Amino acid sequence: MTIAFTWRKLMGYSRKSQVGQNNSLSIRPDMVEQARLEWLNAQNYYENVCDEDLVDHAVYLMHAAEKKYIYLLKKAREEGVSYPLCNN
Repeated sequence: MTIAFTWRKLMGYSRKSQVGQNNSLSIRPDMVEQARLEWLNAQNYYENVCDEDLVDHAVYLMHAAEKKYIYLLKKAREEGVSYPLCNN
């Protein structure tokens, strides 16, 4: 099972449901910010995980959160949604 398949399954849709339909997700700045925070939290979890058995899980979470954030940023740009980046 691939990550993309798992992601689609978690999001509740498949490629079949998208064929011939305009199921575009309307991106809001708060969605992008939430994804950014999830990514930062996943990075923090990876840096602080102590159990050797959880390292793979931490890497998976970090990569998934990064992909989600990048996807939402891309979609927001396509839709013309302005998103003020913060330097915290």
